[in-house]
Amino acid sequence: KPCPTCNAGQEHGFYKANQMTRCGACHGRGLLAHQDGSDTVCGMCNGKGMLPCIACGSRGLVTCNTCTGYGALLAQSIAHVRWKTLSSRKVSATRGAASVPEEVFHRAKGVQLCNIQAYQCTPAFFADSYPLNQFSSEVIASRLPVPPSARVISERHIISVVPVTRVTMAHRKQSFSLYVIGYSRDVFIRDYPSKFCWGLCCCFEWLGK
Repeated sequence: KPCPTCNAGQEHGFYKANQMTRCGACHGRGLLAHQDGSDTVCGMCNGKGMLPCIACGSRGLVTCNTCTGYGALLAQSIAHVRWKTLSSRKVSATRGAASVPEEVFHRAKGVQLCNIQAYQCTPAFFADSYPLNQFSSEVIASRLPVPPSARVISERHIISVVPVTRVTMAHRKQSFSLYVIGYSRDVFIRDYPSKFCWGLCCCFEWLGK
């Protein structure tokens, strides 16, 4: 359900991700002022001036504890339908998993290969991976220009590997695909739950379409 802290008043099924709150330590400046007139980067927000929502981590959603019973009934109803696994294979984010939203990858748990913080980051170098070096160079080259009225405090360049497995299920002549993402094994199904009946039964009306 929508996070009551950063998505207050939002209806069920509607939310905004990546909502940030102003850092209370530096009051949104990103810098801490000292008595001698100098400034240092705020350690609370790392110079960004903003912090993710403390309630949901800026996902925009929190777990609804009141509907866990319906989830159990839904899982029980699904178990009575004999689905068969047609395939299960790892895919790339740009090809086989192109329909997965970017925010799903951002909150998934992966392996961090690079974490550089500097005034101006340079491309990362991996001795055993030319594609990663090229990818890092492209990301650095595509940085947004800094407007004349602003100044750069620091940059951060992070590269993480998030595994994605596409599983195709079939029942009679119907089939659908789901994605298992990250080492936390989060599951993503496109158009879910809009194609499911959320009553006391699981009717799967979309199977007839």
